[in-house]
Amino acid sequence: MEKPFIKIDGKKVYPAPPKMKVWRAFLQSVEENNDNATLEEFLDREVELIIIGFGRPDVVNREAIDENVDLADIVPLVKALFTWIQTVTFEKLQDLPKNG
Repeated sequence: MEKPFIKIDGKKVYPAPPKMKVWRAFLQSVEENNDNATLEEFLDREVELIIIGFGRPDVVNREAIDENVDLADIVPLVKALFTWIQTVTFEKLQDLPKNG
């Protein structure tokens, strides 16, 4: 899978290799019940996932996202990040030696 990116000030920014913090945040988001959340609360959580998922808060932060990412691209970007994180994680697991 191609690594997702975000454009900040016209430059492509790619996520850092995912850490456990990122994995946990995305799994927690899947388990959350958003039925009672307002649209703004939901989008705030999605933006936070983007910041965590990219692991580069010096470049990808709330202000940069607010100024550079179209509203309609927020949810698809989160989904692409999570798919990429899963792919990277499971590819490495396949490389582990099998118990004989």
